[in-house]
Amino acid sequence: MSDFMKVGLVLSGGGAKGAYQVGVLKALRELGTRIDAVSGASIGALNGAILASSPSFETGIQRLEELWGTLAKRSPLDMNIPGYLSLLISAGMKMYGAGTVDIVARLANRAAQRFGYALPKGFDFLSAGVLCDKPLQALMDEYLVTDDLANGLPLYISVYRSLGGMYDLLAAFQAEFGFADTPDSEFLHLQTLPQEMQKEILLASAAIPLLFAPRQTNGTLYSDGGQGGWQSMQGNTPITPLLEAGCNLVIVTHLSDGSPWSRQDFPDATILEIRPQQSLARACGPLGGSRDLLGFDSDKIPSWIEQGYRDTLHCVGRVMSAGKSRHELRQSEARLTLSEKGNASADQALADVMAQLK
Repeated sequence: MSDFMKVGLVLSGGGAKGAYQVGVLKALRELGTRIDAVSGASIGALNGAILASSPSFETGIQRLEELWGTLAKRSPLDMNIPGYLSLLISAGMKMYGAGTVDIVARLANRAAQRFGYALPKGFDFLSAGVLCDKPLQALMDEYLVTDDLANGLPLYISVYRSLGGMYDLLAAFQAEFGFADTPDSEFLHLQTLPQEMQKEILLASAAIPLLFAPRQTNGTLYSDGGQGGWQSMQGNTPITPLLEAGCNLVIVTHLSDGSPWSRQDFPDATILEIRPQQSLARACGPLGGSRDLLGFDSDKIPSWIEQGYRDTLHCVGRVMSAGKSRHELRQSEARLTLSEKGNASADQALADVMAQLK
């Protein structure tokens, strides 16, 4: 790309479908794309953090490939009940109204008992998560080098001010059916935060309501950044901080089929979108979307990586190749201009010598 371009990369949220972004990065590397800043929501924030903390683009991709290879073999979900838990979540959302929390609590207890897991007495479904994020923390400790973030790519994280897991789910439910949109997400520049807060904020950005507990930072509860501005995907597609940081070309990745996010909302920005050319759905049935969200397994992850690679070549390959060709042409023109100036200087020097001989 042109030396005058500052290129930003948006990594949206989508749970286990975040494997798709590994394929995106592999294709961008193949196309010779330079990335100057990254923003991410939820799983995109975690992928972005590993990329930003790596000493090079190549190393970042290698680390992400290793991480997702591990996720394909070992799920980060402490309770391995994605299908049954999906049923619980859907039931809770459909029961919107009086008594919802009590009903969901009973369903959750039944689910836990069925899988031999005892939920703590007095478990708070409004603010706590059904799943434990310790496995996810362990993976972050293994693959994310926090000390190197300070010298890495600028990273912006999407987070959502939470009122508790169930309230957040109900707000998303209202937004989905057009009753009222959710409040906008907030965008934080990770490197400007104290180092001891950085992993907390990353975990907060990926704290899917009800599944994972919100994280408290400086007295504020934060959860999954993808919840903000639900109807326009404002929080799940965090382009704004990159534009404010001066990026004049932004590559936006989507992890949902037919995302309502629109580039027309940013008429002054140059945007390249990577949208799935075929459905990202792998699971069937009415709860398939939830099962894909939690589908950390060896059947789905490699296929999502491959699809991200193919879609990127299709969506931006020719544009990037054309940009690279223009850049090389400008470089050739610049070298030719310098050569011509050099020849002119040599001709003038020769003329001066000849004049002195006369």
